[in-house]
Amino acid sequence: MKKEYIVIAFVNNQISVLNRITSAYLKRHINIESLNVSESFIKGISTVVISAVTTADETERIVNQLGNVIDIHKVDYFSQEDLIYKEMALYKIPSTILKDKSQSDYILNHSNSRIIEMGKEYLIVEKSGSRIELEKLKSKLERKKLLAGYSRSGNVVLHREYLPELLHKVS
Repeated sequence: MKKEYIVIAFVNNQISVLNRITSAYLKRHINIESLNVSESFIKGISTVVISAVTTADETERIVNQLGNVIDIHKVDYFSQEDLIYKEMALYKIPSTILKDKSQSDYILNHSNSRIIEMGKEYLIVEKSGSRIELEKLKSKLERKKLLAGYSRSGNVVLHREYLPELLHKVS
């Protein structure tokens, strides 16, 4: 059964490592839903987080293949239930929305978002949450013809369990 699996890899920050990781998905014709690369808690090691809708078997094959890549120290896959994950989105909306208290209340209070920049013509609003929550606000703004720009990050994740063995396997 297909569902969203999240692959997390701890890699050397080297040229072409990301290409080798994404190629494993490309070869299998699997669309990557979200991709995030960032510095990890271990000096010199980056964390690559990839979300894709696929089967457990296919994800396991990808993880096994990636486990053989020299610059990848540790790679594993998880379901969403195993992880704490959030995404962040920025929305560009006309500043005229501040004139309508009910609309501005919905955007800022009911959606748990905040203004991070105010310009003469536009506001930049930030919201973090699940992809569904971010898309819900985006859809609402689109329906009201208030969305002038939009950008969403990939998943930022931490495992729910403390994994002390990870420190030994990676370092």
